[in-house]
Amino acid sequence: MCQHKKQMKLYLIFVLGFCWMPGIAAAFSRGSLRDILYQLLQKGFSVLPLTAAILTRHITKDKTKWHISIKVWKRPLLWAFCCFFPALLTVLGATLYFIRFPEQYGGVFAIGSLIGTGQAIPVTSPFRFSALCIFIAAFCIPIQLLELGEEIGWREYLLPKQIEAYGIRKGVLLNGFFWGMAHLPLIYLGFNYSQENAGAPWSNMAVMMLACMSIGILCSYVYVRSDNVMYSAIIHGVVNVIGEIPVFVSISHKSGLLGPNPTGLIGLSGFLLCAVVLFAFADKWNNKQI
Repeated sequence: MCQHKKQMKLYLIFVLGFCWMPGIAAAFSRGSLRDILYQLLQKGFSVLPLTAAILTRHITKDKTKWHISIKVWKRPLLWAFCCFFPALLTVLGATLYFIRFPEQYGGVFAIGSLIGTGQAIPVTSPFRFSALCIFIAAFCIPIQLLELGEEIGWREYLLPKQIEAYGIRKGVLLNGFFWGMAHLPLIYLGFNYSQENAGAPWSNMAVMMLACMSIGILCSYVYVRSDNVMYSAIIHGVVNVIGEIPVFVSISHKSGLLGPNPTGLIGLSGFLLCAVVLFAFADKWNNKQI
């Protein structure tokens, strides 16, 4: 137990230091230096948790095996859950947002805003468009693998130690909380949210904490069920692939505090409900029948 607490503390010092030091430096910088620090933090963000885990393992002489396998097809139901369920929740949240704010629905997918052109794709059938997005997100393996570094650090390395030290409920909540804390420098600097949101950047940071804790519960659930961080990486990748698309079918093209993407309160609603249900049955997560 003492060794685990030392490892948890050292990992958090490393990962939060890696994220917060350049973030604080960028916040007090101006011009090109601020942009360079921001880009370095953004581009390297997924590698920092993995780096922190490797350093902590080395310093504490942690020889436990890595819980990672690409053989996700051995658990077909769990694989399907990870591939399709997060995308369905994202579409559900976006749909609820546009029902509540129909004037925000643009009717075209401004793909040019993502790839740096003026191209736009008409969305004549939102249902078919959503189905296509879900399919693409499920099988976009390269993006899922890009999130592996982040998931190795937070779920594969840190989460089991937190669960053993604090129990599954407190451990999972702490995991999502610190995962959110690592994101805050990026959010402060303008990542993921519009800086025009009321109370920005502080309101953006508060909603991001809730998003990380909600999605973190889902990622933690599949890791505990499988002992394989690839399933968590798939969920993380799916959310990242499809998560910004609702913004680019909106009129404003801005990420608000309510949505339409899953970092807004309405856009997040499916994940939040799922997290509440999973958390209520957390003591049964170790039943690994699926």
